[in-house]
Amino acid sequence: MERTPALVAAAERGDTAELARLLDRTPDPEIRGSGGLTALMRAAARGSLPALELLLARGANPNATDDFGNTAFMYACARGQAACATRLAAAGANCAHANKYGLNAADWLKWAKDSEAIESLVVR
Repeated sequence: MERTPALVAAAERGDTAELARLLDRTPDPEIRGSGGLTALMRAAARGSLPALELLLARGANPNATDDFGNTAFMYACARGQAACATRLAAAGANCAHANKYGLNAADWLKWAKDSEAIESLVVR
């Protein structure tokens, strides 16, 4: 059984105090958990804008991909996290990126609730 790195777990919980503490100790925001998911991807999927902001400020790559080629922007879109998707787009996320299966954020929006708030960001 693979353990989730503490940094990734803190981002998933939206625990910015713990996230900051961990980044102070090990300043690598690109540590990956299961499936190659980064802390930024977990924060985006959860909709934790404060955690996402902290990770971006500490150098997290908005275009990093997991083992399947998905990005934090794609996770935000799939979960209908409009504020996170908007912030990632502003940080330079490639809104037209397609994963290893040819799916892009527009495809991921099919599963999202409140997708209208994100549609304008997605390049089709």
